[in-house]
Amino acid sequence: MSSGAGFILSSAGILKVISLLCIIIGGLIFVTSGDCSESHFWAVTYIVSTTASAVLAMLSYTVYALDLIKSTTALKVQHIAEITLAYIVFVLLLIVSIITMTQCTNKKYTLEYVPEPLTIIGAVLMAIGGTLLFLNWRSKERVDDIQMNIPRQSPTQRTNPYLSRKSILV
Repeated sequence: MSSGAGFILSSAGILKVISLLCIIIGGLIFVTSGDCSESHFWAVTYIVSTTASAVLAMLSYTVYALDLIKSTTALKVQHIAEITLAYIVFVLLLIVSIITMTQCTNKKYTLEYVPEPLTIIGAVLMAIGGTLLFLNWRSKERVDDIQMNIPRQSPTQRTNPYLSRKSILV
């Protein structure tokens, strides 16, 4: 699993940035296009959930991009927390966006129909990015475990295959 600059250019890092942008842009469009007059509760819930999700995603991205965690135990906790957080945010944003979309029906402009679907797209991308991070980490961990258990051959055995094939009759 690459971290630091390698994470920024990885598929998981790019997905995190795109999902973060979708969530932020969806929230900004919702706030600037006007308030949902039918249900103030779901309008506030939508704004709070998108803001909290964006902050959590930005903190997670920063931790990976700056390569702040070094120990293997902390990395394990970080990756498990990342996938858990990604799916919790996904479910939360999905539910809140769908309910807000159905509750706020008095929309005049086309731009007012954009925030909720954009937030749903951002939530899906966040879940995919969290899954990619977790799978990359698990595959690297398994490769490290396998490499530690392989007995190493001496260089002479690899270069001269006849040394290990001597007959007992010679």
